[in-house]
Amino acid sequence: MTHDELMNEWELDCEIDENHLDQEAIRSAKLHSKYLRLLFSYRTKIAALQNEYNTMRQVKFRYYRGELNRDELDNYGWKQWQGTKPIKSEAEELLAGDTDLNRIRVKIEYIKVLSDTIESIMKEISNRQWLIRNAIEYKKFIAGV
Repeated sequence: MTHDELMNEWELDCEIDENHLDQEAIRSAKLHSKYLRLLFSYRTKIAALQNEYNTMRQVKFRYYRGELNRDELDNYGWKQWQGTKPIKSEAEELLAGDTDLNRIRVKIEYIKVLSDTIESIMKEISNRQWLIRNAIEYKKFIAGV
């Protein structure tokens, strides 16, 4: 799910039918469940991508040091590193600019944004109960009850 899709979904879900506040109060639990499931899914993806990043970082470190054998290079579709064996600070700079690692990092950051957005939505769902209760109290006041 993209961020726009998530926001469009929330835009539909956040509406409160003022004529059926009792049903809206019950719907809050379903909304919470829906977004909690999404949050769990994205947090699991973050952990998996972080693991992928760490593994790839280790392989890339060995690559830049010229320590990969022919089978490993063929497996990744890479050619042997032609540069000099970098010292640690140079290796860190190479890793920071590595396209494969940056691609994984961008995915991690994007999913973190989705996860943060869902956390914000869940806070709003918690506030929703308060809004519904106040709307009910207001309707009682207007009705003179």
